[in-house]
Amino acid sequence: MPARRPLRTTTLATTLAALSACAGLDPLTVAESERLDTFDFYWQALRDDYPLFGQQPVDWNELRQRYRAAVPFARSPHEFYHLLTGMLSELGDPHVSLEVPDERFAADGIAPTSLLDLPDFELMPIEGRMHVVGWPAHRAPTVPEGMPERSYPELWRVEGFPVVLPLVGNLLLGPPSSPVELQLRWQNGVITRHVVARPVRGTRQRRTPLAHLASQGPQVQLLRSEPFTWLALDRLSSDVKLDDLDRAIDRARETDGLVLDLRRNLGGLFLVAKHLVERFLPHTVETVLAPPHPTSTWFGLFEVEVFLRNVWEPRAPRFDKPLVVLTSAQTGSSAEHTARMLQRYCGAVVVGERTIGAEAVVQVADGPDGGQLRFGSTRVLDRTGVGLQQDGVAPDISVRLTLADVERLGPQAAVADWERRLLAAAQRCMRQR
Repeated sequence: MPARRPLRTTTLATTLAALSACAGLDPLTVAESERLDTFDFYWQALRDDYPLFGQQPVDWNELRQRYRAAVPFARSPHEFYHLLTGMLSELGDPHVSLEVPDERFAADGIAPTSLLDLPDFELMPIEGRMHVVGWPAHRAPTVPEGMPERSYPELWRVEGFPVVLPLVGNLLLGPPSSPVELQLRWQNGVITRHVVARPVRGTRQRRTPLAHLASQGPQVQLLRSEPFTWLALDRLSSDVKLDDLDRAIDRARETDGLVLDLRRNLGGLFLVAKHLVERFLPHTVETVLAPPHPTSTWFGLFEVEVFLRNVWEPRAPRFDKPLVVLTSAQTGSSAEHTARMLQRYCGAVVVGERTIGAEAVVQVADGPDGGQLRFGSTRVLDRTGVGLQQDGVAPDISVRLTLADVERLGPQAAVADWERRLLAAAQRCMRQR
């Protein structure tokens, strides 16, 4: 008969001991109880404030029951955090992420390592999905029959858990030299299993799975100034100085137009997005906010339902030159709203790929373990009630980096070719305006 754990209880210790002896149950350890409390905290935070369960093909209560049952049997800290990350990954929401201190992924004071520390192991997001485009020597999987030798499989599952970009880093992290089970989905639909060991030592600066879509320098970077301005905006965070942003727009007004590159922008603060967009608006625009709890009770006497809006006002001097916005399949959150507002109300031509589809304002829950759970809680909609969740922003001109491109040319050459095609499309837009 398999070993079983008892439910936690406030019963007297002698009674619990007697019951455990009769039933053959082992009492939970302090560490196991703490893990259950941590698991419950994160699950409940989403249960209380996550507004998108109606769009998710999951039963959150069933997931809790299934994953929680395994929590006491995690043999090491990293197994617990992989379990927790795996449950969050079931949502498939790029706005859900979990950051915990690295030491939580190892034991006995040993620094964890990641597959991303492994030389020549390279991940790359292509067409909105993570692919493996580089393997260490003598550790590459066997390519399925009928597939070309240069084939880059999708990283489909890690340790049995779904791959979601903001969470996959947790699954790749663990004790040095420990094995990682990868499930790979090839272009012909075949799924294979492959095991790779984490390196003995990590690197000082861990690489990102974003590859070519990772930030490549300052948050605001001028890439081209003649005959039009090419401005890369990699983040809409508090680090972006609003005065610098205004000065960059002012400089662009003196050229033939502006290419605003949001391909590497995962989002950030709506305040920064609003400050940017208002320089381009010809008239006032309103968006609708849908909080997770629009109704509240006052002193048990009556209920109040709150309706919220966010007003975007034009701000002088208005930019009225040709405007092109570049997007990728990883452009997310407030950067998506920036692209959509510029496209719909400011005459911008969006060029590139359909964006990721993560619309909501982010909420942060600080866990009892020192971790942070981030997820979208307040939906941001237009006045028709339509948002961007899952759908993203559709480009006016599609210029994609495809898996076929990467397999034909190789990762670096394919990215360089994509850059050339984007520049050519932007130049055509400028000439036609």
